[in-house]
Amino acid sequence: MVQERIVAKGQTASSGSLRIARRRRVIASLLAADSFAILAAALLATFLRFGSLIQYVAFEGVESEVQFLEVGLLLVPLWVLMLWSEGLYDMERLSWGTGEIRRVIRALSVGLVALLLLTYVLKLEGLSRAWTLLVWSSAVVLVVSGRLLIRWWIESRRRKGSMRKATLIVGSNAEAADILRTLRGSLAHGLVPIGCLASSQAEKLALDWCADDVPCLGDARELRSVIDEHAVDTVIIASSAFDHDVLARMIGELRGIDVDIHISSGLFEVLTSRVLVREIGGMPLITVKRIALTPLNLLTKRVFDIVVALLVILFGLPIWIAIVVAIKITSKGPVFYCQDRVGRRGRYFAMYKFRSMVVDAEDRLTELRNEASGPIFKMHDDPRVTSVGRWMRKFSIDEFPQLINVLKGEMSLVGPRPPLPREVAEYTMHDWRRLEVVPGMTGLWQVSGRSRLTFDEMVRLDLFYIENWSVGLDISLMIRTIPAVLLARGAY
Repeated sequence: MVQERIVAKGQTASSGSLRIARRRRVIASLLAADSFAILAAALLATFLRFGSLIQYVAFEGVESEVQFLEVGLLLVPLWVLMLWSEGLYDMERLSWGTGEIRRVIRALSVGLVALLLLTYVLKLEGLSRAWTLLVWSSAVVLVVSGRLLIRWWIESRRRKGSMRKATLIVGSNAEAADILRTLRGSLAHGLVPIGCLASSQAEKLALDWCADDVPCLGDARELRSVIDEHAVDTVIIASSAFDHDVLARMIGELRGIDVDIHISSGLFEVLTSRVLVREIGGMPLITVKRIALTPLNLLTKRVFDIVVALLVILFGLPIWIAIVVAIKITSKGPVFYCQDRVGRRGRYFAMYKFRSMVVDAEDRLTELRNEASGPIFKMHDDPRVTSVGRWMRKFSIDEFPQLINVLKGEMSLVGPRPPLPREVAEYTMHDWRRLEVVPGMTGLWQVSGRSRLTFDEMVRLDLFYIENWSVGLDISLMIRTIPAVLLARGAY
């Protein structure tokens, strides 16, 4: 028994060292990437402004001229310090996505103001305003791009089985099961559930919601020993599974242990940008901001849709012509396919696509077996799909005529998937919430698995989008759609 504890402690110490080494590698990579990006931004701004990488600036009160490259070298520690102040090197606070982009922009903007104040205080007149704006905008693009590359590298490693964190779910109720399903569908985050602990109310609730997914490794009273025995990296506590005093005891018990501790809020449909933690009389309260889809924001979204749709149609015209020719040559029938779909508030509209199936595809639907759960239809190797159609579907090229629907206001660039009338006929009141906004060409469902998602998962993602909409989220989803389409992830 003593020997087993020694082995367990050795495993814990080893895993702790690996965690520390892994964090240091990620932080070092971020620091190196950000420093390189800021210096590269200074060189790029110099070239764009003056047409040369070597350019001098004459500061008043400074005898010798200074290269803009030297100013860039000064910017590196100054702006890295601003990024550090935003928690962009703190693994506990670091978040990948639109939240990180906002913090990068905020940090570099503060860094820009700091640079201007520094030149004013030191009376260093002569710094080009155009160069200053160019170096800031270039730094934003390059820093974000560098971090996206690091994120892609980490996610690719995690998908291959490395850089993953052994995660223990504390609780075995419905909320714990939701956490498990979410983690299993998000391998890019690197949190791999290895088991769960029964809640303190297990005697009253005999049903174990997590039994089908992971083994039960004990109950909440054995939390510390289970962490030691299984070399756990991360602990996620389902808050609804425990009374307040039990929750407080577990948090106290984990104090001093080198594990990441997370407590679920139960707000699965709310983005962290809408959640604030405030203290009133020593009592922490969670405040949820109002939904962002106000009339003004809807107008902003509409203008954004029109501008981007027009640009895509204009620049993609040669591709559309080639697709039209390919469809005409390989199969009989019209080039476009119009299908009734259900839009915002249940209104019907005709959705346009490049035809990817045979002409009598709808008539043959009853002969086929549905492989999806819920009211949607999915099928691998659908025999109704043409040879060109299969290629178009793989890369979602058949969806591009929906830009016409976007210009007409029937669809948006980003939003919930537009359902078929027969699907809506089976909707519950909860599912109907998907129709609160204009449907989109792409969305969270597109970048999170596409055809691999179940109907319930698709609804959850759509409601998450509705609750947390912003222009930044739309831009982020459009950018994330590009690799999802090019790599044909989850496409039938």
